[in-house]
Amino acid sequence: MKGFHIFISLIIMLFASMALLNPTAYAAEKNIMKSKEVVIPFNQSVENVIVFGHDAVIKGKVKTAVIVFNGDVNIKRQAKIKELVLVVGGHVKQEPGSNVTENVVSINLDSPSQNSLFLGGMVLVGGWLLRLIGSIVLVLLTILAGLSLNKRFNSFAEITKGKAARFILSGAITSLAILILSLLLGITVIGIPISIILLLFPLISFIAGMAVLSKEAAKRIAGLENKPAWIVYMTGSFLIVSIFNFPVIGGIVFFILYCLSLGMSIQWLYSRLRLGK
Repeated sequence: MKGFHIFISLIIMLFASMALLNPTAYAAEKNIMKSKEVVIPFNQSVENVIVFGHDAVIKGKVKTAVIVFNGDVNIKRQAKIKELVLVVGGHVKQEPGSNVTENVVSINLDSPSQNSLFLGGMVLVGGWLLRLIGSIVLVLLTILAGLSLNKRFNSFAEITKGKAARFILSGAITSLAILILSLLLGITVIGIPISIILLLFPLISFIAGMAVLSKEAAKRIAGLENKPAWIVYMTGSFLIVSIFNFPVIGGIVFFILYCLSLGMSIQWLYSRLRLGK
């Protein structure tokens, strides 16, 4: 059981360490995440405490976890922590009378450089894991979109009609316009829901475009002609998403396909409006 708690602690540390990429101060009503010293008073109750590069002094109640990177945790005798205490690159001082329900995990390599290397490694692993999860989700969404709209999709050549470059340009311009408009609408409370709806349109367009492009990519692979549709979409989307994960080149390809998908969606909407007239 103790090993299980340590494993869970390491997983939580993995995800929390990704915030080191942008360790700016963040505070919510019941969650505290800061890059400066944090003191929880005796009469205060919070959900989580996460501190980067400084110490944390706990006198009050923490309902979930206390996680500190490159700092110490001082747990006073009045403190109550219901779940784990995790310290990386620091020490834990727990006074008699304090109540910590779960394990106290302290990882200290006794050297600032070693601690920094360890945290850097955790950030890299966390980023890789996040990218892996995102890739899997994108493949699954592409398969679902392809199966849902399979009979409505035309081939890539029929949709673009040799105007792929034009669609990419129109998609880039539209994306910029949506971003600016969403930022302007997000300033007001009333405009926030409209801003969210506007931002959903490029996302939906990208997923639909991924389905079209995945089917087109799968056509280039021999042996998939008579396979079920889900295998075709899975194979094509897997190839495209794999390219996305290449440094630099993947980002460029992602941007091009995103703009192309948005441009194709605009063309589809325009054709529908013309038919409606």
